[in-house]
Amino acid sequence: MEPAIDDAYLVRRAREGYLDAYQVLVERHGPRAYRVALRLLGNREDAEDVTQDALLAAWQALPTFRAEASFATWLCRIVTTRALNKSTRTARTETLNETPDPARGPAEQAEQDLIATAVAEAIDALPAAQRLALILHQFEGLSYSEIAEITDSTVAAVRSHLYRARRTLAITLQDWR
Repeated sequence: MEPAIDDAYLVRRAREGYLDAYQVLVERHGPRAYRVALRLLGNREDAEDVTQDALLAAWQALPTFRAEASFATWLCRIVTTRALNKSTRTARTETLNETPDPARGPAEQAEQDLIATAVAEAIDALPAAQRLALILHQFEGLSYSEIAEITDSTVAAVRSHLYRARRTLAITLQDWR
């Protein structure tokens, strides 16, 4: 079994002009970048556009990448910045309920769709900082410190945003319990 090549090596090689090294970084981190963009924007086309734009921007900015954070964190920061700058406000239900469960009957599936819509609308209504912290932590599994790096804030601010987001969602969605 071949050992995995670390991101730092790939970044160095990509800086030297090796496109295949950057391609490995894209294959490794592109799916997360897309998921984050999709959850923030709510539709596939906008998420694809933002992801492609962020990947191109990362390639162009690679010579200035200081490696103070991991490549994944740096790319996620680019994606979130571009996604938040895009002012598209669409329904986000597709990000929460992408594929119907064939084991469910029509009534159960309809109820599940209603719940997914309610959750998506509640997340969409959160202030941007709370929504971003929630998405990065709950959906992408990032740590508080990684989120702080991405959002250029402190760990305490991330904790506060997550607390407020969860409290707001609990109140908003209490009728669905």
